[in-house]
Amino acid sequence: MEVREVITERQASILGMVVDEYVVTAEPVSSRALVGQRRLDVSSATIRNELARLEAVGYVTHPYTSAGRVPSDQGYRFYVEALMSEDPVGLDERRTVEHQLHQVSGGLDEWLSLTAMILSSLVGNVAVVTRPRTRSARLRNAQLVELSRDTSLLVAVMDDGRVRQRILPATAPTTQETLNERAHRINRLLDGKDAAEIRAAATDNLDADERDLAGVLAEIVEEQRIAEETFVEGVNIALRQPEFADVDRMLEAVGQLQAYRLRSFLEPAVDGSLGSTRVIIGSENADTGMQDWSMVVSRYGGEDAVGAVAVVGPTRMAYQRTIPRVRYVAALMGQLLQEVGR
Repeated sequence: MEVREVITERQASILGMVVDEYVVTAEPVSSRALVGQRRLDVSSATIRNELARLEAVGYVTHPYTSAGRVPSDQGYRFYVEALMSEDPVGLDERRTVEHQLHQVSGGLDEWLSLTAMILSSLVGNVAVVTRPRTRSARLRNAQLVELSRDTSLLVAVMDDGRVRQRILPATAPTTQETLNERAHRINRLLDGKDAAEIRAAATDNLDADERDLAGVLAEIVEEQRIAEETFVEGVNIALRQPEFADVDRMLEAVGQLQAYRLRSFLEPAVDGSLGSTRVIIGSENADTGMQDWSMVVSRYGGEDAVGAVAVVGPTRMAYQRTIPRVRYVAALMGQLLQEVGR
């Protein structure tokens, strides 16, 4: 039997009010507060009875000796699935975000870092963006720049937009024209290949210097295949919330919000379907250390490069605002990743 069949329409409405009030105030919600602030046409006693029913079925809880109630994880789940009206991303908001991201000229990593910062500011919680995981990193383009008669700069661009540089010694004095010709032959032969394919192709119609260059490119591509990075912003914002007024809880939260922990926390969600947005609430987390937290996460990318955009915060989260913004930012990152790959 579905959860939504357990309670009446009025009880569901009251649950929605409790969630909305608690998210804003972080204080247990009493029947008197609901009647007064929501101007309900029923008595405080009637609301108390309905709150008692909601508590009996597990949708709200009674914290310590307070007369008010707070939503349980089950109550938040019902709210997200059946009661919540999303707060859509407005046109001005979209224009601002897209303008900020399109000003970036430093490549994919700068996009990811800025995306985490923007998302955190939009929702007032921790934002996490993972670099896309690739099944097999591939070379898109290589350029050689003369630094001196004895050294050159190799600039390698991966298929996901990441840029890596390597300073190379020259076996003999060379010119920029010679370097351009060498890069042209290398690109014609190695464009779109992964590390193994580069090594296999390095013997075809290449001189000794070009074979050495191909070997360096294979190393760079292999390094990118195994590289992972997680961009986290907004930890300081999350820690200012009432849940962490206690110093011990704040210190515990700092440990839980470290990048390496969040990366492993996001791994199952990254394997979800593209375009979907998952909401994991409190005790639904498999990691017992994260069961005071909720996560809204969406995948971005494509078949060969997949990353995650997520917001992590206390279960007292503004889900109606957070969910559409995570979904929007993930879609936008997918578009940017496609543009980088062209």
